Amino acid sequence: MTRPLSITLRLSLLLGLSTLLLWLGAAAIAVLVLKHELTETFDDALRQSALRLLPLAVHELREPDEDDEYRVPGLEGRDSANFGYLIRDPRGRTRLVSGDVPPTSSIPSPAPEGFFDLDGRRALSLTDPRRGYSILLVETGSHRQDVLFDAARALLLPLAALLPLIALGIWATVRFAMRPLGRLRNEIAERGGGNLKAIPTDGHPRELAPIAEEIASLLSRLRAALDAERSFSAMSAHELRTPIAGALAQVQQLRAELGDLPQDARAQSVEDALKSLATLSEKLLQLARLESGFARAETPTDLLPVLKLLLREAGDCKFDLREGADLTLFVNPDAFSILLSNLLQNARKHGGVSPEITVIAGPGKRLSVANSGPVVAPETLEKLGRKFVRGDTTARGTGLGLALVKTIAEQTGGKVTFLSPRPGHTGGFEAVVTWPVVPRS
Repeated sequence: MTRPLSITLRLSLLLGLSTLLLWLGAAAIAVLVLKHELTETFDDALRQSALRLLPLAVHELREPDEDDEYRVPGLEGRDSANFGYLIRDPRGRTRLVSGDVPPTSSIPSPAPEGFFDLDGRRALSLTDPRRGYSILLVETGSHRQDVLFDAARALLLPLAALLPLIALGIWATVRFAMRPLGRLRNEIAERGGGNLKAIPTDGHPRELAPIAEEIASLLSRLRAALDAERSFSAMSAHELRTPIAGALAQVQQLRAELGDLPQDARAQSVEDALKSLATLSEKLLQLARLESGFARAETPTDLLPVLKLLLREAGDCKFDLREGADLTLFVNPDAFSILLSNLLQNARKHGGVSPEITVIAGPGKRLSVANSGPVVAPETLEKLGRKFVRGDTTARGTGLGLALVKTIAEQTGGKVTFLSPRPGHTGGFEAVVTWPVVPRS
């Protein structure tokens, strides 16, 4: 599928083509006007030359009864002459001819009065009304066409030279004019499940202002719907905790009273189901809190002491503090606790019978939790981190643990990577969370 052209490129191409066509049209009109003016100018020059030459030529002619044709000496083959001429007496006989005139056999006799074309050349015929002599001037050079060509070239050559600059100027102008659209696009791109702040509607051009207002209205309605959904999920999970805990306590008391009776197996199934339901309600409550955006803190906090405290309470993990470890992050300590506890729970559940769990801090802003469990297939690794998605395992779980980890990492600017097998090992699973280094101001 071909990628569609951008609005900037389309506008630049259309404006450039329009400018080119308008310039060519203006140049064509200018050439036509110039041709008309040149025709008048050169015709007037022919007329003035004829009016000056005719009396002089008649004065220099021999007796009118002589039939010889006299060709003016010294004009034969002069390419620099702009016109040639011939003089006829009242009886139509050619009496005087310049060397640049075409053969007299091709000249009509009598010649039409005024301007006409003769073999593609401009010609003028004038008659002296008193003496009856006539003169015929014929342009012999291409001066008229050369001047017109030079003028047309002077109009078109700047276009060829300036066309790249015009195209660049149009492209830069369109890019500048499209900047408000780019800002609106960036504002929309920043919005998501964790960021539904209203889009500023001020400062937009008249064409974009209605779009920004409609998007702001849509985000407001979406934010209200999501807030209602999150509130319902949080309240439901919170309200379920007490009755589930009470029911679980009653089932455990019932199992103690049943002892070794056959009904104990059913009671154990009920207890397991209530434990799973309690875990699910706890995860849903955590998810509802996270989706409200509480994971990111406004100020950085050193979370290394929090990490050490949680690991001491866990008691079943090997801790490796790498050189250069820096866990000073813009992360809420409660959210960090949720992230670590879910990573540890996932490592315990899927680490085999006696899982070996290793927690590595560093180098830099990096935290990883690994176990010694079986290898996870690559296609399963791609799906991990989605809500209610689990791998091929028989261990009990909700499918929300790694989704909570991924949500916390994304809200705080971090990234989660799942690796299996562990680097340097033939088996195991490792979850790596990294945060970018924020330059100090």
